[in-house]
Amino acid sequence: MLDRPYYFWVGTYSALEVLAHQPWAPTPGVGTYRMRIDLTGEITVEDTYPSENPAVLIPHGDGKHLYAILETIQDEGVVVRYEIGDGAELRQLDQFKASGRSTCYIALSPTKDTAIVINYWDAIIDVCSVDTDGKLGDVHQSFKQYYRDPKDWRQVKNREDHWGNRQVGPHAHCAHFWHDWVFIPDLGENAVFQYRFSKETKTLTQDTWITFEPGSGPRHMAMHPTLDICYVSNELFNTVCVAALDASEPEVTKPRLIPQQYVSTLENRDQESYVSEIKLSFDARFLYVSNRGDNSIACFKVADDGSLSFLSLTPTGGKFPRHFAMTPCGKALLAANQDSGTLRLFERDVETGLLTDSGRETSIPAPCYIRFADV
Repeated sequence: MLDRPYYFWVGTYSALEVLAHQPWAPTPGVGTYRMRIDLTGEITVEDTYPSENPAVLIPHGDGKHLYAILETIQDEGVVVRYEIGDGAELRQLDQFKASGRSTCYIALSPTKDTAIVINYWDAIIDVCSVDTDGKLGDVHQSFKQYYRDPKDWRQVKNREDHWGNRQVGPHAHCAHFWHDWVFIPDLGENAVFQYRFSKETKTLTQDTWITFEPGSGPRHMAMHPTLDICYVSNELFNTVCVAALDASEPEVTKPRLIPQQYVSTLENRDQESYVSEIKLSFDARFLYVSNRGDNSIACFKVADDGSLSFLSLTPTGGKFPRHFAMTPCGKALLAANQDSGTLRLFERDVETGLLTDSGRETSIPAPCYIRFADV
C-alpha cells in the first residue's frame, strides 16, 4: 500500500471539560501519541507524551522541532516546543504562554523569524519573535480581532453559551502568510481579515476584511502552491469558497482575497454537520474536506484555473472526523474519528483522487489531529 513505513503523531483530547466544544468521545486520551504505519497499513502505538488537549501539531519546518498547541477555555493557552528524534521521538524543550484562550493555531513567517499565535475563544492575535531553533519569544504585539462595533457583539460566557451562539462575537481560527499580507479567518465575525505584514518590525497592520455569506462561518484555508488561489472552508454552511488572490499594486490598500465560487461539501445540506479539516493533495490536483456529523470526506477535482468540481463523498467509518492527513507518498489517508475513538485508513488513488476504505482501523481515544513526521 505504501512506499515505506512512516512515523506520525496524533494529538488527543485529554481534558474534555475545558474545551470550547463538547467532544462525545467515550474516553479521553492522554496527550500526544507517537505512532508508526508499515508498508501493509498496519498501525502501532510507539509512545505517548502526556499533556492537556494537544489539539494542533505543527512542525517548525526544519525537521527538528514540533509545536503542540494545548487548548483550554479556562486559562490562556500554551504552545509546547518539542525536539524531534531520529525515530520521531519527542523531547519537550519549553513552553510559550499565549495571551488568549482556546489557542488553536500557530503560523510561522516564510523566514521563520516571526510567529502568529491564534486564540479562538476571544479572537486574540499574538505576534512574537522566533529564534533560529524555533523557540517562541516575547509577545511584541497582541490585539483582539473584530470589525463590528463593540456594542454589536459580546464575548461568549461559557461553552454552553458558545454552542448556541457561535457568531455573537469574534472567533479567530488560523493564519496564513501570503506575499506582504496575512489572512486570518474568523468564524464569529464571518469574515477573513487581511493584514499587512512588516518584515522589519514583525508586526501586523489591518488593511481590511472580506465578508462571507452571512452565517457561513469561515474556519480554515488551503493555499494553492502555484496559482493565486486559496480555498476557505465555511464551518456552519458546509461549503468551500474558491477565492482569487491579488498581489497587484502592493502599495494600495484593497481586498487581496476575492471569493469566486462556493461548493457544498455535503449531498444532504439539511442535516447537522460541520466542516473541519481542508487539505490539498501534494500535487494540488485534488481538494479534501472532512464533515463532522455527516462523517465523511468530500473530494473535489481542482481545475487548471483552480476552480472545483465535486468527485466523491467517502464515509469515514466513525463519528466526527475532526482531522485527517495523507501519508507523504500520497497513497493513503488517515481519518481521525474523534467521537468514536478511532483512526481509519483509506487507500488513495493518486491519479483519480478517489478514496477506498482499507478496512483497517486503530483505536485511539479522542483523536483530534494527525501529523506525519519528516524522518
